[in-house]
Amino acid sequence: MSRSPDVSLVDVDDAVMEALLALAKRDASPDEVAPPLGGPGWNPERTAWFRSYHRAAADGLNGEAAEKTWGVVSGGTLAGSVRLRRIDDGGCGTAAETGIWPGRSFRSHGIGSAALRLVLDEARHAGLARVVARTLAGNLGAQRLLAGLGCDLTHDDDGTVGAVVEL
Repeated sequence: MSRSPDVSLVDVDDAVMEALLALAKRDASPDEVAPPLGGPGWNPERTAWFRSYHRAAADGLNGEAAEKTWGVVSGGTLAGSVRLRRIDDGGCGTAAETGIWPGRSFRSHGIGSAALRLVLDEARHAGLARVVARTLAGNLGAQRLLAGLGCDLTHDDDGTVGAVVEL
């Protein structure tokens, strides 16, 4: 039986944001973390976007961005980031989308599952009724993680897989 990792979520202040950026630059593909801005690799446009994105999400689900990001900490080490963003669900305001990026060296250790369980707890605490996610059809690890959390998976024609969990 594998032991569950010691995982917690921390708010993203400026210090955590800079540590996340350093982690992303050394242990994740830029395309896993930021949109394709300004060309390939980590460039000034992607770096600026990364900082702006996390600053906007600092106000949380009820802030202007309607989004919250956290740093994922495992065993006292920053391992990646996870987010929760309100989405339009017909005006009810009870659904959100989540996404996660762990650094490569932190993958396949149960950290992602533990972090997403914590995010689902945050969603419940915020009064949300549904959380959705999307991944690529070829990302079997993410699909296993989402299914293991009780998500219903739907393979779409665009090469993605949608995931829904009712809270």
